[in-house]
Amino acid sequence: MKKLILALSLIFAIGLVNPVSAQNININVNLDKQPAWGPVGYDYAEYYYFPDINVYFDINNSLFYYQSGSNWISNRYLPDKYSKYDLYSLYKVVVNNNQPWQQNKTHKKSYSMYKGNKTQEAIRYSNNSKYNTSKNNSNSWVDNDNFGNKNNKKNNAKENSSSKNKVSTDNNRAKQSKGNNTRR
Repeated sequence: MKKLILALSLIFAIGLVNPVSAQNININVNLDKQPAWGPVGYDYAEYYYFPDINVYFDINNSLFYYQSGSNWISNRYLPDKYSKYDLYSLYKVVVNNNQPWQQNKTHKKSYSMYKGNKTQEAIRYSNNSKYNTSKNNSNSWVDNDNFGNKNNKKNNAKENSSSKNKVSTDNNRAKQSKGNNTRR
């Protein structure tokens, strides 16, 4: 009888140690959405944080989040003041939480050591075949149609400013609504 109880206990213990067959495994992969200037090594990433310029990039929506005064603005492109930066060479920190700019003070402090770090390999330069689709995602961070056209900028400054603010407001409302309704 002792041997039967011991054998059943052993079988039960093995079942507790190896419960893989009873669990659902959920794997998120968004390699196909990651831009060619993104860092290698991540099958899934929600946001990149750039310590050098204090900017976030929302991978799934292809939007940048940057500060304008005390407000965070979302836009498809970065303002002209960022045009001198090369996103292929800037260090990117993967941040997988909702609205990461709300923890910006913590991110600035925690990731300041990566400022000026140029050692991170970009997806574009990887030989790994899993990045073949991502290598074609040449998400531009500067609006090349308007870059350098000073006259167009002066004439449309008010229009662009109000348009960007509206985009920011609409996107922030959508993000807040999404964040309040779902948990990741």
